[in-house]
Amino acid sequence: MVVNKEMLGFENDNNGHSSDIDTSLSLLVNEISFSDIENSQAFYDMVDQLMLIVGDDNCVIMANKKAKDYFGFETCPLNEDFIELCIPEQEKEFATSFISSFFQESPEEAASTCSTELLFKDPGGSISTFLINVSLLKDRDSSKKAVIISCVNIQDKNNFENEMLSDIEKLFKHLDSVPYALVFSDYTGKITFWNRNATKLFGFTKDEIIGECITKIMPKRYRKAHEGWDEIISIGKSPIVGKIIEVTGLRKDDTEFPIEMAITTTRYKGDIFHGAIINDISQRKMKERLTSIAKNKYRMMFEKSPLGIFHFDENGVITQCNEILVRILGVPEEQVISQIIGFNIIDSFSDDHNLKKAIRHVLAGIPAKYEDDFQSPFSDKIIPIKAEFSPVVSDEGKFMGGVCVVEDFTERKAAERELNQYAEDLAKANEELKSLDRMKDEFISNLRHELKTPLIPIKGYSELMYEGAMGELTQKQKDAVEKMMFSSERLRRLIDSLLYVSITESGNLEYTFLPLRISEVIDSALHDRDPEIKRKKHVVEKTIPSDIPLINGDLDYLEEVFINIIDNSIKFMHDDGKITITGVLQEDNKIHIKMADEGIGISEENLPNIFNRFYQVDGSSTRKYGGNGLGLYICKKIIEAHSGSIWAESKEGSGTTIHILLPAK
Repeated sequence: MVVNKEMLGFENDNNGHSSDIDTSLSLLVNEISFSDIENSQAFYDMVDQLMLIVGDDNCVIMANKKAKDYFGFETCPLNEDFIELCIPEQEKEFATSFISSFFQESPEEAASTCSTELLFKDPGGSISTFLINVSLLKDRDSSKKAVIISCVNIQDKNNFENEMLSDIEKLFKHLDSVPYALVFSDYTGKITFWNRNATKLFGFTKDEIIGECITKIMPKRYRKAHEGWDEIISIGKSPIVGKIIEVTGLRKDDTEFPIEMAITTTRYKGDIFHGAIINDISQRKMKERLTSIAKNKYRMMFEKSPLGIFHFDENGVITQCNEILVRILGVPEEQVISQIIGFNIIDSFSDDHNLKKAIRHVLAGIPAKYEDDFQSPFSDKIIPIKAEFSPVVSDEGKFMGGVCVVEDFTERKAAERELNQYAEDLAKANEELKSLDRMKDEFISNLRHELKTPLIPIKGYSELMYEGAMGELTQKQKDAVEKMMFSSERLRRLIDSLLYVSITESGNLEYTFLPLRISEVIDSALHDRDPEIKRKKHVVEKTIPSDIPLINGDLDYLEEVFINIIDNSIKFMHDDGKITITGVLQEDNKIHIKMADEGIGISEENLPNIFNRFYQVDGSSTRKYGGNGLGLYICKKIIEAHSGSIWAESKEGSGTTIHILLPAK
């Protein structure tokens, strides 16, 4: 039995002494004549261990050659204190207590062991671990006592064990960080190792699971049914060892989930140990389930489709088809295998046949179409068909042939013939209507020309007079000319509005869509109404980001929208009013324009009607504000023609905000 500090009741900061050495020795007591010790020196020098005789005063009485060489006694006389000379500071208290215990008079207090590990130091200060065996010596001639100590250096053994422990520690740190759950158990099924990913997977911490039975992570209904588990526990062999199996795991919260597991088993010092590498395959199982569902859906679509479908391989050979195709081709059901399946499309048609050209396109990886009357190679049927071919490529990029969807449009052809005849009849009936439309268009065009022609010189001469090109005007004359200019412009816009409504109703209005910057369209409208804005001393604030996307629009008509809205703000707002224009790009890729004023506003009752044709809030003959009630109606029509929307927010006495949404390009 080995002595250590804890057994003797001592505590200090140095390492504990090993209890792995079981000598099972009782204390040896020898009676010798101390005067003969010197004569025995030659004998002790022959021993291949460090040998020392130490008195009850801790002084060295004898040291053999090996001890003298190690401790440097050649340069140091004997009778020196053994503890001071040989023992490092951290070991002195234990060494003193251990040696002195051999000299106790009371048997109860005497040392009960004669072996321990002890640290020794050499003259250079190096410290090594020694295993020492101690025997008590009594002098025959006196009451003196001493101990004889034999010492074996076990430092290399300890270093090896420490390195091995360090390697094991590194191994376990590595196992703790592997990307799979790793679980070890002993031959009884008790869990002995549990890494971090096992905690993530099952929810148990190390403290909760170490020492528990491995069945704790198995569903209760499977604990006895897991194939080979009882055999693994009893003899360490099973048909599942060394294989990857799929089973069900049990989490701490009692939820079950599918796992993939590889089990290994090994023997160490006669005991059986097991290891399991575990991976959560919930996502894979879900993907497999979804794939299975998708396959079933595809099979149902394939079989139940109202269209004919067939698949052909990379050589143009038909490998699969549905019932509808069989009916289209006019093949008896019992002859499908012999006639359709295995039919080579490439070899069965001439090179100039459009169907063969379509197949070759697909085999080159290019989708193709075929639409024509088709002579079935399996019967005398001539069928008008429409066929769409698509190449089939696997997830790994491998070409697997193609698939074709076939539509028999015999009925459609008959319907087309009837429709063509009906169209001819309609064409004849509409010839007179077209003639009337042309007359109407010509009339409108002439009317517009006749109405606008006299306005051009009126507007032109008014502007020249206003600018002083025809002589200086008095202020009163200038004001009169200005009113003429505004009235002519108002008349022009009235004519344009009426003509726009007329053309719109006839369905002959055409837009020219071009990429436009909405900010520039609004600037152009503001420039057009600039004289009126200045006359009424209105302030315009426009905030539209420069990086806002372009739109597709008709410049003239969109400019007319913003002119109408600005004109309403000018008309219904007191002098020194403010017009605020903002624009933002919304998440739905639409540009939102807001045009707000500080005008008289619109009542809740009238607001829903302001975009109606010819509607005016005040329609009486004594109304204060002019207008024909077409401005906002035309705005709505133009914005809707641009795939946008327009609406208004207003309160009576609190101004009006017009909202416009236009899709970005």
